Amino acid sequence: MSNNLKLAFVGQHEYFLPMYDEDVDDLYITRRFAAVFDQSSNNEVTPATMPDLMEFDPDVAIFFRVECFSNSLLSRLKGLKIAISTEPFPKYIDDSFHYTSDSIRRFKSFLKSAQLGFDYIFHYDATSLRFLEQMGVRLSGPFMLPVATATWRGEAASHPDWDVIFVGRSTIHREMHFGPLKRDLRFLHISHGVVGKEALAFYSRSRIGLNVHSEPELAWEPRVQQLMAAGILVVSEPISPNDLLLPGEHYLEVRSPWETYQTCLGILESPEKFEIVRRAGHERVHRELSARKVWPTLIERCLDRDFSKPTFDLARVRLAPLEICAEFDGFEHLLDQLRVRDA
Repeated sequence: MSNNLKLAFVGQHEYFLPMYDEDVDDLYITRRFAAVFDQSSNNEVTPATMPDLMEFDPDVAIFFRVECFSNSLLSRLKGLKIAISTEPFPKYIDDSFHYTSDSIRRFKSFLKSAQLGFDYIFHYDATSLRFLEQMGVRLSGPFMLPVATATWRGEAASHPDWDVIFVGRSTIHREMHFGPLKRDLRFLHISHGVVGKEALAFYSRSRIGLNVHSEPELAWEPRVQQLMAAGILVVSEPISPNDLLLPGEHYLEVRSPWETYQTCLGILESPEKFEIVRRAGHERVHRELSARKVWPTLIERCLDRDFSKPTFDLARVRLAPLEICAEFDGFEHLLDQLRVRDA
């Protein structure tokens, strides 16, 4: 692959920079563009707000937050346009639906991308693909979110300043897990103001990296692999089933606030017992999810047309059963309508 290829990463750097940073800059002519929203045009990203991207005219452009971009911007780019869908959507796993009003809303917003003309759209969580197909949406495939491991690297602190760290906004569900820990341990919670690699300085001085979902819903936040890459032991609520990061082997899984509390206490009492888990998580992410490996593989396969183009049959979208069940108890029988469609 020629290193004269012009590659653009386009997205909100505060969320997505840890997934690429400068890890492939020597492989391509690489530029990173912060998405700028146009307040006069439905709060979308348009050519008027990103003239520098238009001028760069990349051969390959990788977009994050698929639904935020305008058709006017995408239609003016002549190169290959690859979208990475990064928002949590409902899931259908083992005959059970996993959803909240929030994930339903995010899926509805994502449907705007049907009209945007991306060459490929990948979703970060493979466990949502079956649900998407129930809704008439076939994407190009799953894509596990990588980590810029040339930047995101480190080892556990021998004498940490904090017992537990969490970087992310506060929610009712999270505070149910955080409350006892904040009361009894040295808990550092950074809800805003620290983004990207700035967090590394705090991770390197912490014993445990916590991952708790914003809502009581099965999800897989990129925070998990970023913490592992930074060399910190991860304690997490269950993440979406996958073959890469396994509970008990690469991180410690907890299912309730009480279990979160007891697990963290156990780690602090005997941190050496969990060193094998910490190291395994660190090594797995650096070996399998390194941006240096993942992005060139994806780009080359897209250039070779190894993936299918996304298709949307919007007439099949039927969210009313989920929306009713998300708001009211006692209507779960409505979900049988969706199960029949899946069969």
